[in-house]
Amino acid sequence: MIITCPSCATRYQVDPAKFGAAGRRVRCSSCSNVWSEEPADDLPRAIDPFGASPDDPSGDPLLDAPGGEPGHVPGAAMAQRLEAARKANERAAALDDKRPVNRLGWGILITIVAGVLIGGMLARDAIVRTWHPSERLYAAVGYAMPKPGEGLRIKITGHSRIVEGQKTVLVIKGEIFNASKTVRDVPRLRASLRDDQAKELAGWTFATAQSRLLPGERAPFVSRKENPPVKASALNIDFTKDKK
Repeated sequence: MIITCPSCATRYQVDPAKFGAAGRRVRCSSCSNVWSEEPADDLPRAIDPFGASPDDPSGDPLLDAPGGEPGHVPGAAMAQRLEAARKANERAAALDDKRPVNRLGWGILITIVAGVLIGGMLARDAIVRTWHPSERLYAAVGYAMPKPGEGLRIKITGHSRIVEGQKTVLVIKGEIFNASKTVRDVPRLRASLRDDQAKELAGWTFATAQSRLLPGERAPFVSRKENPPVKASALNIDFTKDKK
């Protein structure tokens, strides 16, 4: 059984059998305070018709609380425990105060990541031109690079061979039509001449006079090839990523 001095808060571990059914007066060995201590609630109580009244000091000799026995907690130690508990509460409160700062940190991190992703989308063309393998990465996340000339149509309107001095010149005429509903940039075109076995004999790129087309707009083009291969039997023109 543990009792506590009401004056200095020193705690003692004592034998509950020494208190009897009515309790007794106790003197603190630390501060000499005297008080009446009731027996433990769970201690069996025996009725003693000849026992002394709890109000009669003569029948209630003092019980000196033992000092230095197991369970003895000096007042200084109790104060240290109370101080430790107070500091623990202060640390917990400090952690609560820092939580909004942590949330702010997460918000800043998310903003930075979102900015990097958005910048990567906006600068996609430049990134792919600089680092070609990145095109596969964009395609893997659902942002594949649009094909050159997407939304545009090429139509060859005519071609002829002319002689200029000692040279034979192949003149190709055609037009580009914007079949989409948005403004489109016109990339460079690549022309190729092939033989009957579809083998490429000559190829070259050229730019159109108009670099951008409105929806439904058409732009003519003309390309010349000096001394084309005599065995060429097929002509093909398509859009290309080539900037030269």
